[in-house]
Amino acid sequence: QVRVVGFDDVNYASLLSVPLTTMQQPCREIAAVAFRAMLDSIEGRDIPPRSYQLPARLVVRESCGAYLNS
Repeated sequence: QVRVVGFDDVNYASLLSVPLTTMQQPCREIAAVAFRAMLDSIEGRDIPPRSYQLPARLVVRESCGAYLNS
């Protein structure tokens, strides 16, 4: 047997014949952080490089075999 996990939780992941287990990224938060950094740069703010950790979420569906023993 094969178990599959994807990344990005694309819209069709839950619609596949075997729904895809996937990691869901906080896309809005990533975009907001990137936009703020871009504005800081455009406005000439001398801000040192930063690192951010934003929470991802595991969306468990059938492709990982989680439902086989249910």
